[in-house]
Amino acid sequence: MSSVSYIRRPNRLGKLISAPGGRKLSEAVAKAEANLEVLRPGMMNEVDGALERLRDAAARSDMAARSDVYNCATAIVSFAGLCGMKRLGEVAYNLCELSDRYIEAGVWNAAAIGAHIQTMGVLRMANLPEDSPEAEAVMEGLKTLVRRAEEKAAAEAATAKGE
Repeated sequence: MSSVSYIRRPNRLGKLISAPGGRKLSEAVAKAEANLEVLRPGMMNEVDGALERLRDAAARSDMAARSDVYNCATAIVSFAGLCGMKRLGEVAYNLCELSDRYIEAGVWNAAAIGAHIQTMGVLRMANLPEDSPEAEAVMEGLKTLVRRAEEKAAAEAATAKGE
């Protein structure tokens, strides 16, 4: 008869995590924020470039332009979040949602897309504080526009299907 012996290997990662040392959370956050500040000008250039590409894509009428609108808006969401531009990122995210719905439904509302792009331009250049009443009014107006555009797109899609 043979015997079986189990050998339990030490968990090196567990030891490293539980070992004292390293930075405190507040220090790590401060260091990360400082690093982001160094990168912020480049990220803002990326936001501006994506906004310009977004304007160019929205001006075209081909099907590829629609996916370009979505892709540029996605880039803006990413960089705006890293730059602390919550409102701009929120508008870009709404544009992603709206353009995705339009692409799936096979419809396109250039006015709604243009309103999002103009709103992003205003938020980018106006330098409004995130919690200002003006920024909130811009966001509420945009939400109303999106709601109306969605209702119109749904009605057009229903009409196209013959319902």
